[in-house]
Amino acid sequence: MRDATPDVTAVPCPLASSSGEAASERRAAGPARVAGAGAIRAIAIGAIAFLLLQILTYGYGRDQGIYAMVARAVLDGGMPYRDAFDFKPPGIFLIYALARALFGPAQWGIRALEVLGLAGMCLAMVSLAGRAFGDRRVGVVAGALAVLVHAQLDFWHTAQPESFGGMLTVFALLTATPRGGAGAPRPAPGAAALIVSGALFGAAGLLKPPLAGGGVVLAVALAAPALAELARRGAALARRARRGDPGAPRVPDRGAAALELGRPAPTAPALLWTALRPALLIALGGVLPVLACVAWFAAKGALGDLREVLFVFTPHYTALGWRDAGVLDMAWHGVSEWLVRYSGPLALGLCCLLALHPDRNERAGVALLAGVIAMHLVGVVMQAKFFPYHYGATWPLTAMLAALGLWKAWQRCVRHGAKAAAALVAVLVATAFARSATKDVDEDYLDRCAERVALLAAGARDLGRLDHLASVADVNAAANREVAAWLRERVAPGRPVFVWGFEPVIYDLAERPPATRYLYNVPQRAAWAREEARDALMRDLAARPPAAIVVERRDVFPSVTGDEIDSRDTLAGFPALAGLLEERYELAVLVEDFEIYLER
Repeated sequence: MRDATPDVTAVPCPLASSSGEAASERRAAGPARVAGAGAIRAIAIGAIAFLLLQILTYGYGRDQGIYAMVARAVLDGGMPYRDAFDFKPPGIFLIYALARALFGPAQWGIRALEVLGLAGMCLAMVSLAGRAFGDRRVGVVAGALAVLVHAQLDFWHTAQPESFGGMLTVFALLTATPRGGAGAPRPAPGAAALIVSGALFGAAGLLKPPLAGGGVVLAVALAAPALAELARRGAALARRARRGDPGAPRVPDRGAAALELGRPAPTAPALLWTALRPALLIALGGVLPVLACVAWFAAKGALGDLREVLFVFTPHYTALGWRDAGVLDMAWHGVSEWLVRYSGPLALGLCCLLALHPDRNERAGVALLAGVIAMHLVGVVMQAKFFPYHYGATWPLTAMLAALGLWKAWQRCVRHGAKAAAALVAVLVATAFARSATKDVDEDYLDRCAERVALLAAGARDLGRLDHLASVADVNAAANREVAAWLRERVAPGRPVFVWGFEPVIYDLAERPPATRYLYNVPQRAAWAREEARDALMRDLAARPPAAIVVERRDVFPSVTGDEIDSRDTLAGFPALAGLLEERYELAVLVEDFEIYLER
């Protein structure tokens, strides 16, 4: 029965014709020699190494500072949501906690873990390309494209839940893809492989729930051949019944082919089990990390906080993006952003794949990757924010398809001579400059690369350059560092402080504990949670009076808070906190956009 189970990369087919047999023999002999393949491999590997080195220099953005502070609370025995508030799923806090446990509190720790994950993902992509497309060289090119887009997202949009979720997705697909050449007979994935694959998808879902949907796509892909055979048999029976000749000779089918090969044809119940088995095993694996997470929260008495944040607070936050928006408009926006806004080389590769068509032995792998990408895009559209990092898990899969298209185009061009190959290279370079994933920062990616190369050449000890590269819009890394240094000097170790704003990284830099679970003030500024969150904040501050309060200005985020008021102006509508500040604190110093108050 296992031999009848379809796999993710090969489409079961009737007995091959002589030409099909010849094609299979050619594939079995290994990938064809391609002019320039060695140079392409060397350039891709060099690019990956260079880009990973760049990523090691990335600092924190706002989100990374939040994740780091929640991770700090977890390592101190606390729990996300209850002891350190954020509304992201819990998986990202565990990853930051792991980085902190391994490398300490320095900001490069999460980048080291990120780089290790990306390097492992590239190796997995090479193996997956060999199994899905019959050519590991496609995976080398895909790895370079994926790391390029990831690096271009720069510090703000990397080390995000989607960043790590994309890695887990690639590992999950590889685990469920048995070894063997594309188009050649291959054993079905075993039970253990499917359970592990499901667990990886489940872990990805703890980073971003829609990423777990990749397991659904995989289950459908594995079930499709058996379901198609059941449908074909049902249709054949219906035709014979309509003709009124149930004893008429049967049209040769896969069952007959199996008999000719000396194997019994699978029965209908066997085919049904073949279709259901992968889904059941993937679901079993997928639920394991979720149950482990729920058990952890239950054991710590924080299950109610998990439910409140993820199923009450977060849906209201998501709804902000759907104001006056239609489903078709949002879907078009999400797909077009993915397709053309972030990467010229990826868009070019997808166009090449569409024009040159996947070979028969590649189609199942292409369909699977495209299905998982579609599932990811549904999740992006549902979230309705369209931040660049929301596509982070999708780029590695997109890179696999784009690399296949570019590889096909290169093979076609080299057969037509050096001029055609040079033209393809020129178009690829032009598209690379035409579209980049670097958003929100003032400089383009090449300028930032040059600055980071100079920083690395100087030993990466220039705090001024590091702060410049970690600053964007109203976020000034140098000001954050200055505020933290002032607090370290004026506030005794162990005394809590409170930041009324959206810069929780100050707590970490200052090495002082927060006076409240609310690491930033979005809950107190958001209309749907304001009153309850303000009451909870004041209770926290009464229980742990802060030695200093930092008030931030110009932190305006309509897509997050639902209004265009900064933290300082919000105090006018929050008399309890404004009164506390006036009665018990006095302004000590101004640092850029920050007012720092000390106890009287």
